[in-house]
Amino acid sequence: MRSWILVPADNDKALASVANAGADVVVVDLVRGGHAEKQAKTRLQARDWLISHREQVVAARRFARWARIVPGDSPHWRDDLEAVMEAAPEGIVVGGCGTQDDIQQFAGLLYEIEQRCGVRSNSTRIIPQIGRSPRAALQVPKLLEDMHPRVSALAWDADGLAHSLSARRKRGPGGAWSDPLAYLRAQVLLVAQALGLEAIEAAYSGPREPEPMARAAEGARADGFTGMFATHPAHVAAINAAFAPTAEERGEAQLVISAFAVSPHADSLMHKGRRIGQPELRRARAVLGEA
Repeated sequence: MRSWILVPADNDKALASVANAGADVVVVDLVRGGHAEKQAKTRLQARDWLISHREQVVAARRFARWARIVPGDSPHWRDDLEAVMEAAPEGIVVGGCGTQDDIQQFAGLLYEIEQRCGVRSNSTRIIPQIGRSPRAALQVPKLLEDMHPRVSALAWDADGLAHSLSARRKRGPGGAWSDPLAYLRAQVLLVAQALGLEAIEAAYSGPREPEPMARAAEGARADGFTGMFATHPAHVAAINAAFAPTAEERGEAQLVISAFAVSPHADSLMHKGRRIGQPELRRARAVLGEA
């Protein structure tokens, strides 16, 4: 999954048009909260949109349906989660995650809600959005310990950390991430790669001009990220282009899959003089769209 577009659940106009944005994943975002009456309406809008796009008959191309929740941001976040789960989304982006305990607790709650909503147990995937605070950013390496099987990717929270630091900038000269944000970004990328998970780059928040956006997406791909968030439909094409596999990458992926064809469940094997394992196999399948 290359492009992940975040669409506010309380923005009727954006919800009406996002299906045709060309993104691989549409993430209905419920984090803005508001008073109880407004939030109740918003969660129903999110649920109804997710339900109405199960078959995706009006979309130009198929996309995955996800939702974003930040536990604790609103007193109604559990109600928000229950509502979107009635639509059986493919997954939940969980903001505010800092530790394995956060992920385990959310996964346990998700299991209970799946049972109540008639959703197949353990079918809903999770992407923790990590590093909302300095303490959470320093805890990232501990995520290597016993990652929950629902987790399919890791993302990082550039806006959350910058706000927590009272930072006056997120990027420095030339568009490079500021040092604290770059540190968090690198840690999340390394942990994701070590665990054989997808790694999702934070959304670009600079000028709307296409060139800076394209450079940001190309830089994320060159650094090893497998996808990127977008907050505007105009950014989706640049992300899709940057993360499209090259002919060489597709060829290598096919060789890796062929190497595992005889023993698909082997922990590791030799390939071109080096040892590869299940993480490499998962990445090869993702390159070919088989994940």
